[in-house]
Parts: sequence; C-alpha cells; structure tokens
Amino acid sequence: MSEEKVKRLARLREILVRRLEELEAELAGLREMLSFLDELLKELSFRRPPMPGEEAAPPGPAEAGREVGENIIPLTTFEGELLANMFVGPDYVRIVPAEDKKFHASSRPFRYFIRQLKGMQDRDASLVARGQLSPDEVVVFNVVKEDDVVREVVIKNVKPGDVSKLRSIARWAFRIMWEQMTGSG
Repeated sequence: MSEEKVKRLARLREILVRRLEELEAELAGLREMLSFLDELLKELSFRRPPMPGEEAAPPGPAEAGREVGENIIPLTTFEGELLANMFVGPDYVRIVPAEDKKFHASSRPFRYFIRQLKGMQDRDASLVARGQLSPDEVVVFNVVKEDDVVREVVIKNVKPGDVSKLRSIARWAFRIMWEQMTGSG
C-alpha cells in the first residue's frame, strides 16, 4: 500500500473519530434533555385540586374529561364509530379512547404513533441544539395506561402546525387498531 493511501486512510479515521465524539456529545446532551423533560413531566402530571367554588356540574358524555377552552375532534371509523376524542388546547393535545374501546399500547399501530411523537421530539431537540427553540418548548408526551390498555395520551408543547398531523396519525393508528381488534378492514 502506498504512503499516500495510508495518509488518506489515517485522515479518514481522524474524521470518523471526531464525528463519533460529536455524536456522543450530542447523544449525552439529548439524554440530559430527556432526563430534564421526564422530571418536568412528573411535576406537571399532578393536577391541582379544585378550589372551593370551582366545582361544576358533571359533564355530559361527549364532554367527559374536557378542560375549559378545549376543542374536541372525534376520531372515528369510516362508518362513523367513535374510537377516541382528541382534546385540543392552546399548546397541548389529549387523546382519550372511547369508554367502550380497549386499545393496547403494545400494538404495532400504537407503537408507530409513539415513534411519530418521538420524531417530533427529535425535531424540537435539534431546534434547541441550534438555539432556535427553548428546551421548555420541546414536545413531551405521556401515555397513561392500565396494564397495557391506553387510557389517555397527553402531548404538551404542541405547535399549531402539528395539530392536523397529530390528528391524522392518531386517526390512522386508532382505526388500524380497531380494524385489527374487530377483524374488519
């Protein structure tokens, strides 16, 4: 092997080593950010108990679990069967499956939905790394479940442009889960 080839290989090796160090540093930063977000999410997941006089009449079935100022977007089958309600607030989205439905967090469509949420987090994390977004504006989500049954998905720091994407992905995931459960489709 010529001396020139050896030098080129050594330069390539240096470039790879440097790039690996950069990626490891970025990964460490992302892990630190994830840890911070997990702690923040734990703090924010506890709701303040209602103050005296704040008690309202129990909500009707379509309004169950609805917060003030939320818009409701029903996620339905093509036939119109309600699968879940998507509650859209100022900077968050909550997805609550219909009471008569049991969707499993371990199902393939739901895992795909979660990967899409992680993709939104990654996008925001790269914006943070470039200084274009504050760390407390990164998308965070929490899946509330009993055993493997999804009770609610809470997504915070949702940008207005992401609501329609979330609706589309959630509608697809819940429809496919329902089709798999009922054998239709």
